[in-house]
Amino acid sequence: MSGVASLLRKYFPYEEYRKHQLEIAEAIYDALFSNRIALIEAPTGVGKTSSALAASLAYSEESGYKVLFLIRTRNEAQAPIRELRRLRDRGVDVDYVIIRNRPDMCCMVSTRKLPYEEFLEECRFLRSSGECPYYINTKKVDISNIMLNVLEDAGNVNEYVQSLCSLNVCPYEISKDYLARARVGIMTYYYIFSINKPETLNVNIEDSILIIDEAHNLPDAISSINTVNLPLTSIMASIAEVRRLVDDEELKNRALRILKNLHAYMVKLGKVLEEETMASLELGDVLQFFEDFQAIVDSYYEILRKKRGAGVPIPYTPLSKVIEFHKAILSKVSGFGMFLVRDEQGVSLSYRCVDPSVISAPILNGAGGVVLMSGTLPPKDYMVSMLGINKGVSEYRIRFRDYIKPENYEVFVYDGVTTRYVERDEEEYAKIASVLSKIYQAYQVDKAILSIFPSYSVLKAVRKYLDPGVKYIMELGSTSIDDLIRDLRRDRKRLIMAVAGGKLVEGVEYRLGTENLLGLVVIVGVPYPEPNDYLEDVMEILTARLGDRGLAWELTYQWPAIVRVKQAVGRAFRSESDRAVIVLMDRRFREDRLSRVFRDYFGKYVIVDEGRLISELTNTTPR
Repeated sequence: MSGVASLLRKYFPYEEYRKHQLEIAEAIYDALFSNRIALIEAPTGVGKTSSALAASLAYSEESGYKVLFLIRTRNEAQAPIRELRRLRDRGVDVDYVIIRNRPDMCCMVSTRKLPYEEFLEECRFLRSSGECPYYINTKKVDISNIMLNVLEDAGNVNEYVQSLCSLNVCPYEISKDYLARARVGIMTYYYIFSINKPETLNVNIEDSILIIDEAHNLPDAISSINTVNLPLTSIMASIAEVRRLVDDEELKNRALRILKNLHAYMVKLGKVLEEETMASLELGDVLQFFEDFQAIVDSYYEILRKKRGAGVPIPYTPLSKVIEFHKAILSKVSGFGMFLVRDEQGVSLSYRCVDPSVISAPILNGAGGVVLMSGTLPPKDYMVSMLGINKGVSEYRIRFRDYIKPENYEVFVYDGVTTRYVERDEEEYAKIASVLSKIYQAYQVDKAILSIFPSYSVLKAVRKYLDPGVKYIMELGSTSIDDLIRDLRRDRKRLIMAVAGGKLVEGVEYRLGTENLLGLVVIVGVPYPEPNDYLEDVMEILTARLGDRGLAWELTYQWPAIVRVKQAVGRAFRSESDRAVIVLMDRRFREDRLSRVFRDYFGKYVIVDEGRLISELTNTTPR
């Protein structure tokens, strides 16, 4: 066995490699060794996490680099924790730390329930005043000894935090300090890709290997992490507080002038742009409202003093949102733009990151090693252009059909309907609902049907035309994943109505133990992002960078839609033994630019009319 093979074997947490795992590990190791960025696409269940850790730890042993496993959401930490614990069970001790935001790691139950901004204020106060016993104890203990015991016992994130709390130390501070000694750090994207983070970690990117999981989300995540919003509701709350709590009349009038002018500006634009979700604004038009901004700062401190004097334990004021927004727009960072956003919460000013490469390029190009992996990774051109990668790239991709046996799935394309924006009307919604109702009645397998819509508006428009006999579960803001699984436990035969890229699609496991609860996935329409000024700005940046407007359109609109389809299909296939039927309902799936991609990905692609589709589903039997 060669030296590299021996190292990979040492850090692989299982006795045997499954199909594709050794090849993934070798591809990653070769990329790290040759200072290239590794792009890894492999369906869920292949074992990307164990292969990526094995390769990165093998290279880390040679280079001395630290491994940072970056996740999009805190729930995704369980996979690397599981593999690192299995390594420990095999006698290979790899020290690691988990870093989540302060509230999630706080031992003081009453404090961690506060809204985020209020929590940070209270946490700072308790630490500075010496009133947090967990923080004080952290400075007195042997961190290495504590972490040795915790890593031996903790099997998940909650156990990790609870173990440290039971030892009367602050989990966040302990983890932050121990990161310098640990070989692996598990944390969200935020700690590496946020430019305005209130907490910093002592990490040298040049001496770190970044494993970025669910990397198809990275461009959007970077934009979201670095976006600062100022809701109209915060302006209204600030006006009320200044009126009530600022005694100095001159100061009060100066602050109210700024806030009232902002309020009037946002209300006026909100009425003019009533139909748009996001509209571009000139930064200068917004900055003019902040010319006498010292009045806001002085009012902020006067309100805090008055609240402290009144005995308010956590003196928070909504003016902090105004100050945070002003600080962000003053920075005038390249690649950012100003927008007015309308959503279910109302109207907000939004200073958004339009070009994520401004933030990601220096990090990815300067890191000691980078692994970008996902079950649905977009093409190389997308990743390179969106993230500003200017060094060599190595790819290893496993298509759906390379992993799932052909007898375990069917792919039908029904071209009798469309959700194309210019063709949406009540007649089309009724037709979609009619076909969905017939699908529900025809499919007799005791499994749930997952239907995916391009937007909430389309979902709701279709729902009202469903046959009364269709038992459905509709994605709402209040929908709980746990409640959904409980419903399916009682009755599998449900039509789940979800939105592409929503919380019922990304990162959700439709399983009870080893049983897959889904048997049919219906993609209703092509889930292109809704056009808006923000996406148009993104496309203009890509057009200038690539010199090809057609390719820029594909990267801005088409590939996000393709990834959403793959993500939705992946809910039904969490292992190579899972079986399901896939229905693509939109005539645009016949167009070459989409059919070429999906024919290659699935390996089968049958165009059917309504009668053939219903017949095929009626004859589908449990296998």
